[in-house]
Amino acid sequence: MDSIPTLPAQLAGHSLLHLRETRSTNDEARARVSRGELDAGAVIVADRQSAGHGTHGRAWITPPGRALAVSLLLAIPPMPRLTRVTVLGAVAACRALEHLGVADVAIKWPNDLLRDGRKCGGMLVEHADTPTGRRLLVFGLGINLQLRPGDLPPELAEVAGDVGLPAEAREALLAAWLAELDAALAQLGTEHDAMRGREYCRRAWLPGRHVRLRAGADVFDTAIAAVTADGDLVLPDGRVINGDTAQLVSVAQR
Repeated sequence: MDSIPTLPAQLAGHSLLHLRETRSTNDEARARVSRGELDAGAVIVADRQSAGHGTHGRAWITPPGRALAVSLLLAIPPMPRLTRVTVLGAVAACRALEHLGVADVAIKWPNDLLRDGRKCGGMLVEHADTPTGRRLLVFGLGINLQLRPGDLPPELAEVAGDVGLPAEAREALLAAWLAELDAALAQLGTEHDAMRGREYCRRAWLPGRHVRLRAGADVFDTAIAAVTADGDLVLPDGRVINGDTAQLVSVAQR
């Protein structure tokens, strides 16, 4: 295995716990919060995850040292819909990548990052409860910096990609993402917040594609006309599907 640099204990104003290996940074964060070991603002980064996962239990593989696998603990932000944290986190990730020269990343609703049509990153937001019952958010982010042949099993290698950054860029990418997300949360309700919502819509990958959606007991086979700044889906007939409850089942191949 290549030598993997140690990350600092403080980064972009956050305390940082750097682990060489864990099952999942989100699982690690929730466990440590439940024991009172970590609180809002703390960050966990792992060089390797033995059981990394995304939404609906899908596996997320972390090539050691050549991917960013991070979980950030957040106090519950003052927003009507907490799912919009994912919107802000996705825009923050795209902006952070642009700081490092990667300008062609799209956001695949609800929580994936794509480059050249391949999944290069993903997000997972969960809850964690402190010993006193106070609830925090755990924002997990995974980004493939640079994949090599054999990093992924064949079924994932066909659909996964990377952002084309060297392993040494991990610390700078993490610092940029934390700074961007902190700014987004500090500017809720301002014009900067509205600008991030419009940017999310511009970066959306689903508009114009035909999908299968599940929303409660309903299944929709439909094109997507637009994605809103709150993460809802607009159908060609103007109907809006609430993004908090909808599930993307499949996307038709073009």
